[in-house]
Amino acid sequence: MEQQPPGENPGDAQQQPEIILSPAPSPAAPSPAPAASRICPNCGTANPPDSVYCHKCGVKLPDIAFQNKKICAGCGAANEPTSQFCYKCGLQLPDKLGGGYAIRYAGFWVRLLAIFIDGILLGVVISIVVGVIAAVILGSKLNSDWLSSFETSGKFDSTFWIIYLIYIVCVYAVQTIYYTVAIGKWGKTIGKAALKLKVVKPDGSRVSYWRAFGRSLAYQLNGFTMGLSFLIIAFTSKKRGLHDYVADTIVIKTD
Repeated sequence: MEQQPPGENPGDAQQQPEIILSPAPSPAAPSPAPAASRICPNCGTANPPDSVYCHKCGVKLPDIAFQNKKICAGCGAANEPTSQFCYKCGLQLPDKLGGGYAIRYAGFWVRLLAIFIDGILLGVVISIVVGVIAAVILGSKLNSDWLSSFETSGKFDSTFWIIYLIYIVCVYAVQTIYYTVAIGKWGKTIGKAALKLKVVKPDGSRVSYWRAFGRSLAYQLNGFTMGLSFLIIAFTSKKRGLHDYVADTIVIKTD
């Protein structure tokens, strides 16, 4: 009888389980990274990635590519985050990153129109305040006798000078309060808001109340030059007036 070699007997070998090879599962596609927010260089607000203007302060937003750069407030050049001075114009750079938009300075005529709008509003308010204060102080003396005394004697009586003093005090007080609160709170007056202008520091940051107060006091210096110092705005590179130089501010367009 023929013998089979050891290990070749089907009865002696253990039955091996059948191995079925299945294709390896394909790796899951990576989920798309969330779009980066657009940070406003003026107020620091995070805006949706498709925003063009800041929903809080209205300033035009920079491109996302510039958010990790230091942007020169003077020439708009993008500098490295470690830079202290602009490589292009030499101006000192702000500490914060972003601000990748070229600052557009408000020129002489648009600022003059803003002053005209504010002047009309302030004139109405000052007239009301002067009338109320004069009525309280003078009472029954507030009549037209001071006009008739000028016609007869060519001189104003004391009533005129009291009203005139009240008027001067109210003009300076109302203007100072108005410009301090409006610029310190919103960076703009009603006239500037109507023309989409804003007062900021040279690095694009907001103006504090103290700086706005100093700027409003410096604004009064233009009265000593009969308004001629406003012409400085037309001939300076950053369109700054005398009060802007004193307070170290600029006026920019936000549209």
